[in-house]
Amino acid sequence: MELREIFSEARRVQYKRHDVIYKMGDEPENIYFLDKGLVGLVVWSESGKDHLVRLFKAGQIFGHRSLFAQERYHASATALDDVEVLVMSKAQLRERMKGNCDLAENLLQNLAKELRVAEAKQVVLTEKDVSARIAEAIIYFKELHPTHSWTRQEIADFCGTTVATVIRTLAKFVDDGLIEQQGRDIIILDRESLLSQG
Repeated sequence: MELREIFSEARRVQYKRHDVIYKMGDEPENIYFLDKGLVGLVVWSESGKDHLVRLFKAGQIFGHRSLFAQERYHASATALDDVEVLVMSKAQLRERMKGNCDLAENLLQNLAKELRVAEAKQVVLTEKDVSARIAEAIIYFKELHPTHSWTRQEIADFCGTTVATVIRTLAKFVDDGLIEQQGRDIIILDRESLLSQG
């Protein structure tokens, strides 16, 4: 069963860029399928700083981990573009899962894949230097959503570094002929050399 099929009877909701879909600390009531756009999971630290910890593109579900764990959302889901989501309530999901092994297997498969991605990101953050992290983030972002203009803050949050470090590193990548910057947009010129940074 395709993920989209699960949401065939779900309600469609539109959000504008920067709209919050759900807030950190809220009780989960729904599961979401992203039909169009890009959504970021943002955590606010005690210092008041935002940290972009996850990204979801069209065709992915979100909000499900907290729903299944029966715990409050650990992050806020924020629209990074204008987005369209299909929203299914907890009660609707339970009804659909009754006797539906394919659906349960599909959702478990998604959770398992997300865990692998999270583990891989943790390795990158602990073992690679900041240039390598920024290089990999650029490639990941461009492959995830090629037309989105990523802010230096979003890159810094995702890599666990500062905006100043991102700006300096991007300038070095430009000097080395690895990327080109056109305003906020980053164009990758040499993917293989970019991946070998660090």
